[in-house]
Amino acid sequence: MVKGTHAGLVSDRLNNPKFCGPADALTGIAPGWHPIIHNMGGMHAKLVPGMSLSGTESQMVHVYGGVSGRGIVQKGRYVRAGEILEVELWAKVRHHPVTVRVSLTPARSNALYDAADITIDAAYWKRYTARLNAPRDDREARFFITFVTNGQVLFDQVHLRPAGEGHVSEPMLETMRALRLPTVRFPGGSISSCYRWRHGTGPVHLRPSLPDPCFKWRIDYDFGIEDYLQMCLEQDIRPFVSVNIGSGTPAEAGELAAYCADWHRMQGVEPPEVYFMMGNEQYGAWEPSHMEADMYVEALREYVPLVRSNYPRARIVAMGAIECEGMDGRPATPLRHKLLEDGAGLFDVLTIHTYPGSGFDEPERQIARAAAGAASARSKLVQLIADCRDAGSDVKVAMTEWNFWTQATHWDGLGFFEPDDAAHGLFFSAMVHVFAGLAPDLELAHYYNLINVMGMLRNDGGHVSPTGVSGLYELYRPAFPGQVLPIAVDSPQLDDGSLQLDVLAVRTDEADFVFIANRSVRESVAVELAGMEGRPGSAALMLAADAASPFREEDAATASSSVGSAGTETLLPPLSVVRLRYERAGTTGEERL
Repeated sequence: MVKGTHAGLVSDRLNNPKFCGPADALTGIAPGWHPIIHNMGGMHAKLVPGMSLSGTESQMVHVYGGVSGRGIVQKGRYVRAGEILEVELWAKVRHHPVTVRVSLTPARSNALYDAADITIDAAYWKRYTARLNAPRDDREARFFITFVTNGQVLFDQVHLRPAGEGHVSEPMLETMRALRLPTVRFPGGSISSCYRWRHGTGPVHLRPSLPDPCFKWRIDYDFGIEDYLQMCLEQDIRPFVSVNIGSGTPAEAGELAAYCADWHRMQGVEPPEVYFMMGNEQYGAWEPSHMEADMYVEALREYVPLVRSNYPRARIVAMGAIECEGMDGRPATPLRHKLLEDGAGLFDVLTIHTYPGSGFDEPERQIARAAAGAASARSKLVQLIADCRDAGSDVKVAMTEWNFWTQATHWDGLGFFEPDDAAHGLFFSAMVHVFAGLAPDLELAHYYNLINVMGMLRNDGGHVSPTGVSGLYELYRPAFPGQVLPIAVDSPQLDDGSLQLDVLAVRTDEADFVFIANRSVRESVAVELAGMEGRPGSAALMLAADAASPFREEDAATASSSVGSAGTETLLPPLSVVRLRYERAGTTGEERL
């Protein structure tokens, strides 16, 4: 949840509000910001290292040659009609007070949405605020800081947020709350090798925005560990904390565990069970803290006792990949075998990651690859379970990163984006079926990523939108926790030899649920359910218009006409997933599907 945290979890509408460098070589202005006058006549700017409240850069702007139209601007800001936005500005002057004007304008005209003047009158850091009104929806609005009088100003940070919302995005928290998430990993995966948890504590205006040595982007701490624990407490989410074993120390990890325990006690609650994951993908050469297998086991010996002594209800998660990659002519080293043989007692859960992908343009091949990817994930988990049991270990297993990878890159400027299409939806559905079938050996699984980055949810400039994947999550959510029921499936085959239907049956205290996915791109299928005679039910249907479209929920009337009344016969459209619910009141519990 850290990579893209600023865009996903905080309420700010500005890019790089804390002026993280490096500065543009020609303008001296931080990334995301631009000079209003392109040749900067009568204006000079530079980043000043070490000057800000958090010890990072501050943006100096000196206007000396007349004040018409000089200052800095951001373009492409998302505002909505009727919004009242608050500008929060931390700044200081040299020599004498300076008045600046903050304003919002449309992207392609000289019209003005709203403006307010702020006089910066102190030579020390001071907080200033103003309010701006947005008269209409605009995805490309511009935000200006224009000098009204000459002078030199140092800007520590500038924020643009909905008035009264606070620094965390309320629309995102509300959307997450509706999902009833059981667990959410924080701060994330590879980024955990660079993440310093203390930066995410204390007053938000003192938290830094720092270069990210892992992905070469940046790490924002405005949503930090205390915000995460607060979210988990309010939403009944079991915390899952990634521990830095790349640039941290065992002592720092122990102090993190103690902080989590103390934080809960300060809220008046007993510290709940918390997952602590020891690193991320140390087996991979791409990791900043790549290591050989014996080094990882030794790291666990150093880290785990300190975490457990400071957080008695810690549940330790370790990486269970088969081997650590070799480097510099050295051979790969067997990680899973080493952990099971020499690391007994150091972990409670052993986890792996999977990213099956596809580059096919043909819809049928793309869908087939998604199905094959889910089958491969199941095989990997089954082998992990078998290896644990063969070694005499009763530890649980997990899959803490999984997604269908087709186009996400570091270089295209799209923020590691995956399309919201039918293949991703069917892969998600298939993976839920896989996970449910492996309980109770499988303890947890984390979709990568919850927000924006290959995301289940999108936050675009404060506008939160679900995806087909999050819709499917909500389709399945009422059936969990539950008992997976055995079910025999006689399904037609697709051209690649895979089954057209993917089926899961789950029993809860209130109802029996049957989920059926039709993987065909073009063919409907008539489904007959044996064993449900005389049991009235209801249907909920999601489908994709075509292979390039996302899954969307059909209204009740459409679902009823498409799949019937959830009786014994159902007509399932192409690229669809149906949830059939059969009430259990008055039944004997002996029904078979």
